[in-house]
Amino acid sequence: MNAYPMESTEERAAPDDGLRRYGPARAPGTGQDAVAVPHPADAWVDSMATPCRCVFVFIGNAPHLAQAFSEGLAEAVSQEVGHRLRALAMATVGPRVVQIRDDCFLLWSHDAEAGGPCVGSPRVSEDIEHLLSEISAEPVCFDGLVALPELHAGWIEVSDPRTLDATEIDLILWAAQQSPSLDDVRAEDWRAGYRADMAIAVRVWEAARTGRLQTRWQAVVDAHAGGATLYRESCVHVPPTPEHHSFLAPGTYLPCLERLRLTRAFDRCVAHQVLDTLRQRPGANMGLNLSAHSARLDHWWALFLERLSREPLLARRLVVEVDCARAPLQDAEAVRDFCRCLAAYGCRIAMDAFGSGVAGLTFVQACKPDIVKLEAAFVRRAGENPFGFESLKDMLALCARLARRTVVDGIDREADLHVAMRAGAQWLQGCYLGGAQAPARHPAPVRRGVASTAPAVRATASASMRRETGPSDRSRTHSF
Repeated sequence: MNAYPMESTEERAAPDDGLRRYGPARAPGTGQDAVAVPHPADAWVDSMATPCRCVFVFIGNAPHLAQAFSEGLAEAVSQEVGHRLRALAMATVGPRVVQIRDDCFLLWSHDAEAGGPCVGSPRVSEDIEHLLSEISAEPVCFDGLVALPELHAGWIEVSDPRTLDATEIDLILWAAQQSPSLDDVRAEDWRAGYRADMAIAVRVWEAARTGRLQTRWQAVVDAHAGGATLYRESCVHVPPTPEHHSFLAPGTYLPCLERLRLTRAFDRCVAHQVLDTLRQRPGANMGLNLSAHSARLDHWWALFLERLSREPLLARRLVVEVDCARAPLQDAEAVRDFCRCLAAYGCRIAMDAFGSGVAGLTFVQACKPDIVKLEAAFVRRAGENPFGFESLKDMLALCARLARRTVVDGIDREADLHVAMRAGAQWLQGCYLGGAQAPARHPAPVRRGVASTAPAVRATASASMRRETGPSDRSRTHSF
């Protein structure tokens, strides 16, 4: 990618020093020219007898912003992230920030001194999470364009931050960049799609930042026990605005966030909201739905894990649903480690949308969940033809071998309830049973001659929802 000019600052090298811009990092050891990076805290660095531990902050979508919008917007994002980092450093540990490329920064922490906490300690991870949440607290605007930076951070050791040579810079960039996605194959019209996704992401972010997200709770009920409730899943909707006159449901905005790799900040916000609700309602079990793109043990989850460790009784009432519908196969190991960690704290694990993606079975076998939730299309197809009905029965038999409980999702009409129960389903979820609203659709005819428990199941589930969860909740404001 072509370089674009940047304003020089005292924390970075001058523009004529050979500093590289965006693009994939070379493998360590393949650099050709040395780059000296000055830093004002020379005396502090000179006093260190051991390598300096630094936090790297990487803007993962800088090349995408330059190509889909303009290089001016990408430059503005880089400058704004650097400005926020320097302001945060000035307020905490002093002016110890250096920019080694337009999309990568190094930050010295007070924990870098000898005797500080180890790199992997929970408090240090919480510090990095706080850093990420602070510098992503506002979108970046430039020339009428608005965008969100995709940020991630981690620790790396360097010998002397003032005199990084090309090999050391390549090592930092190699460590900082996330593994490429196999889905990142760009079509000819990818720029228009990227801009449309970013517009939706900004709308979601604004609702989260201002506390306007609306949570609707949808129960998972037992069809054979009068509507007894297993737990209630949080379904987060984005409300209308003067510019946008309709709600955004999860099925609309989550794929956009996943394509932009912006799910972590959003899921972190919702996760803390669900924990707050669990604390307020000690008798309820609740479900947190996470994208598989967010389900990894990185610094975005430090405070969430710390809260679970402090409140084990609360953790035992939390069901963490991992949506594997669009999960790439190469994420299976990271998702497995994430689920094992949450299970160790006492959470129950559910695999959502099973049967809709190519990697679903791999994720279930790797994570060994307590609950498997069938993708809603199975119950819909089961009501359409005999082959669809047999497919639902076969999937229920398969799921019974993979997890203790199976949930049939998508019970949005009385006909769906009839067909699910005929196929042998026990645990059911859907708009017909109460909770989040489904998109309007033409009603399907109800089969005649079927002994129906639908009114009893629906009435019991709805009464339970009103009694234990009350009206729809509005989210509290968290750093996003």
